[in-house]
Amino acid sequence: MWNAVLLGGQWFLMDACWGAGRVDMEHKSFVKKFDDFYFLTDPEDFVESHYPDKEEWQLLDQPISREEFEMRVFKTSTFFSLGLKLIQPQHFYMLTDDGEVNLSISSSRSVTYTYEITPRHDFLHRGAAEQKETSGSSWGLLTISHRTMRLQILPPTQGTYDVRVYARPELASTPLSWVCSFTVECPAPRAMEEIPENPFLSWGLQAGSEALGMTPGGSPGTQVLEVEEGELELTMKTSRSLMALCELVHPGLEPALTKRCLATQIRPDGLTVHALCPSRGFYRLSVFVRDYDKSEVRFQNAANFLLHCKVAAQVELFPPGLGSECGPGTRTLKAGLSKFSHTGALVSTQQGKCNVTFHNQQDLELHTVLGRAEGQAPAVRLERHLFIAFTDSKVTVSTSLPGPGVYRLGLYARNAPGADFNPMCDFVLRSSCEQPGPPFPSTYTAWGKGCVLFEPRVGLLEPAAWVRFRVRVPGAKKVSVVGEERVALKMNKSRVWEGDVFTGGVRQVQLAASSEDDGAMAVMLAFDIRQE
Repeated sequence: MWNAVLLGGQWFLMDACWGAGRVDMEHKSFVKKFDDFYFLTDPEDFVESHYPDKEEWQLLDQPISREEFEMRVFKTSTFFSLGLKLIQPQHFYMLTDDGEVNLSISSSRSVTYTYEITPRHDFLHRGAAEQKETSGSSWGLLTISHRTMRLQILPPTQGTYDVRVYARPELASTPLSWVCSFTVECPAPRAMEEIPENPFLSWGLQAGSEALGMTPGGSPGTQVLEVEEGELELTMKTSRSLMALCELVHPGLEPALTKRCLATQIRPDGLTVHALCPSRGFYRLSVFVRDYDKSEVRFQNAANFLLHCKVAAQVELFPPGLGSECGPGTRTLKAGLSKFSHTGALVSTQQGKCNVTFHNQQDLELHTVLGRAEGQAPAVRLERHLFIAFTDSKVTVSTSLPGPGVYRLGLYARNAPGADFNPMCDFVLRSSCEQPGPPFPSTYTAWGKGCVLFEPRVGLLEPAAWVRFRVRVPGAKKVSVVGEERVALKMNKSRVWEGDVFTGGVRQVQLAASSEDDGAMAVMLAFDIRQE
């Protein structure tokens, strides 16, 4: 029962019972909760839930029939207070077409949504919740864009399902409130792979992501992202420098495995995520961000993308131990490292060799590390397959990889002797070359800025052979190669020290230099001699 009241010569509608609270069906009790929506309600809204015996008490210029009323979608008072508008469907009962149905709602302001899909036999026995915090269901795909919510419902089996939609203002911290209900009849479900759970309400950019620094126009849409040949490069624009963490989830893969499927590059104006899909099916890629320099602020979920892979990745997973920042980006810029020859996080080589060059504008002390997955130990230590050279502000990091596969090239820096080396960025090196690359010579502290090795560029020399040495050593007064005998190199007109050295039967020869005519020689490089 409800009332019509005459105020100032005009009739109004009200429901004092609904406006006073609700009945808790589970505990058989009345819960006081004042709701002013049901006092002097607009007749257009009131007729969504109240149908009088006499149609003139609808107070509408064009009254609706009882049949139309009974087919309408039930909307709570929160639906109207949030300024929501139902786009589709117009009736509460929906029949699936090819195993799916769609509903959409628009709003006059930014709103956060979630939903609940329950088989009819479960719904009747559990009591209906007025509020909800998370979706907890993989039977639907909820996306939000341009103040419009779209929910694609994919029932897993034949049967009847009750669907509830919940909402709240975008920046509110209160629980999401029930706004409308539907019934879905599924004669035959669609045969499809399992969709991973999404505990973060909706797919695509999240409500509030713009305030977190994400740029809506510069990020992918909310549709399913098809992954070609098991690899995806996803780029998102940001309005300011952000720090980011990513999570990849697949129903059939362990988290330890999916961690090796991600490489994230962080730039001042954007984020790029490289994702590998080692199995077919659907994946959830979640992105969490915070302001770059505010380490005390917790990461917040900014986006969730649904990936679909039809063909599993045919490449080796990324190496373990990748840092949070791959490739040049915000951290390297802040450290004064610039003009990188390779601007992305992934570097491919068909020859098994590559040179990464950049400028070290603040003259930081640098350290490099080469790594790969366990159980793939090369004949020579991996550190011997790295060689670093400094000329003025330019730095060249050369790699000669010991075999095909995927490697991590880590770059570290410190600004004072004795301080800790801090990670700058990691590169993922992919080599398809079957021929093992030769190691470089071992380097010592004396091999410093401005030193350049022209010949030989390998650290493993043939025995009993003549080898040409050519090297530039700034400030050196004498340079020698020490093996069975000491061979003094001579400086040419280009200020390059050179000479021919016989390797003989020794196991190693060393390149040494002195900055004084009669000073002690300091070892700079060591070359191994191949043993028969």
